Amino acid sequence: MKNFLLSFILFQVFLFSSLFTEAQTNDTLQIRQTAMNYIEGYYTSNAERMAKALSPELAKRIIVRDQSGDAIQNMGYSQLLYNTRRNKNQNVLNPDSAFRVEVIIYDIGNNIATAKVVTNKFKFIDYLHLGRFNGEWKIINVLWEFK
Repeated sequence: MKNFLLSFILFQVFLFSSLFTEAQTNDTLQIRQTAMNYIEGYYTSNAERMAKALSPELAKRIIVRDQSGDAIQNMGYSQLLYNTRRNKNQNVLNPDSAFRVEVIIYDIGNNIATAKVVTNKFKFIDYLHLGRFNGEWKIINVLWEFK
């Protein structure tokens, strides 16, 4: 009876951890795809793909500095889609090399996540806060800076 109980408990632990790992892997893939829709959408001037990645309540921010001091400059959903449509990659780095993206996922919660996106084509780094809405991961906040 002891062996049966122990086997049953171990099976339940294994089953739970397998389901958790599968869910975590699925979230990782979806978050990575959202980040790729964001950065590749921008790179290819594909506003539809960009929109797929964003929450309509997006807040994208950068800290700007000049002789007058520091300030936070904001961009919302519509401005980022506008900028995406206008992007013609005139100022890309490494114009002769293939487009490469690095997506680093720092943390995944139940319905929130944090990631970083860097490319070999742009002079900026994006830190993304994502949330799960109706089963889809969307970017809510972006804090970015020039490299």
